[in-house]
Amino acid sequence: MRVELPKEKVFSMPFRFWLILTVSIIVPFLSGFHPAIFVFWLIGLWGVTARRGTILRSADQKMFRFYSVYGIPLGSWEPIIPNAGVVVLGEQQSVRQTSYAGVMRYQKHTGFALYLVNKSHREKVLLARVVRSIELDPYVKVLEEEFKLKLVRFSPVISAKTKARRKR
Repeated sequence: MRVELPKEKVFSMPFRFWLILTVSIIVPFLSGFHPAIFVFWLIGLWGVTARRGTILRSADQKMFRFYSVYGIPLGSWEPIIPNAGVVVLGEQQSVRQTSYAGVMRYQKHTGFALYLVNKSHREKVLLARVVRSIELDPYVKVLEEEFKLKLVRFSPVISAKTKARRKR
């Protein structure tokens, strides 16, 4: 069985790339066509079409983590970590932007990520990012049934050195 997990946009706010693409299409009509403008078309399309994703294959227990540009996936097949588990973690990202006029703007993004973790939970491999955790439920069921990856609670092992440092 082959499972394609939800893809995510590489650039969560692609407004700049849409702007580059729009301007590079309009400018040739106003000022005449120049071959260098073609480079800006490619940059705009690259930003708009850039995606990240993962495909899992149960026949040989491998995963294909890819970066897709212009619809062409680039990546390689990797073996799934033995004795792995699956973890769903909530994530928050905030971006602070300042303009030349001194105006500050904050943007907050919340979402959920599906990770493949090893037995000690020290290694995490990102499989998918989504906005709502409900979107991951059908995929988690398939991962448990077909790939024998159990949904576990994230609890990384804390080393003795870290425990000693925290006691101080």
